[in-house]
Amino acid sequence: MRTTKTVGCALIALLVVGGSHWAWSQSTIAYTGGPAFQIPVGFTPASLDLDREGAADFSFVGRFPICTMDIPCSYCEWPFYVASAGTNELQSTPGGYASILSDGEWIGTLTASNSFWSRAAPAILLAWWWSQRAGTSGSLGPLATLGSGYLGVRFAAADGPHYGWIQVRLPQPSTNGLPSEVTPVVTDWAYETRVGVPIRAGARPVPVPLTSPHIARAGYVRLTAATEIGKAYQVQAKARLDAFPWSNLSFVIPATTTNTMVDLPMAAPAQFFRVVEAD
Repeated sequence: MRTTKTVGCALIALLVVGGSHWAWSQSTIAYTGGPAFQIPVGFTPASLDLDREGAADFSFVGRFPICTMDIPCSYCEWPFYVASAGTNELQSTPGGYASILSDGEWIGTLTASNSFWSRAAPAILLAWWWSQRAGTSGSLGPLATLGSGYLGVRFAAADGPHYGWIQVRLPQPSTNGLPSEVTPVVTDWAYETRVGVPIRAGARPVPVPLTSPHIARAGYVRLTAATEIGKAYQVQAKARLDAFPWSNLSFVIPATTTNTMVDLPMAAPAQFFRVVEAD
């Protein structure tokens, strides 16, 4: 919801309505829902700027297939990589592959027994292989096993280290076992805005629907949110819709009814508001 002051009057310009529920909610998460992209093949990687500060945090690229010299060819392999920039880190496996986490797994200082934080060489995200001679094909790595999941990442911002996730998935397979589009897809990503605080893989803010806001008393706008008794909710604001990320207001609202009201002072010339589930 946006409020704009004009000639001493407050005009309600836009209502932000929440989307569908997500299993893991954290109100302090900065989430970007895409657009999704396929990993490019060649020498120019696709970069990802998690905090939108103007510098790439991670990059993705696919190299060209490498095949044996015999004819018919006995083995070809086509690898795709993910790399961290600077001091940023990625959860990787001892075998050189990127770890793929399931929904809800914690991403923090500690990692699973078969993974570790790495910022050295690029990690293999996925490798396709096939044999023309044997008529067989397949794929290698944790992403090949799971089909989709999350990269656990840790990146350095101006205020310190932040944990985040990047969701990746395989393309759809064709009838011959190899995909019609071979490149893996990066779908969305998020990070915890609090320094050094762990995040669950797949966690994102969960906005709730708002009814039409109105001026309940001079200088205040009233929001009414659809809430669940016993849960807590956080009001977030920003001055422009294209600003990133949303900022939490300094209070949490415990819901005692299914429709929770809050009056907010109209302290700025223009503001956008939304209500999300609190941690």
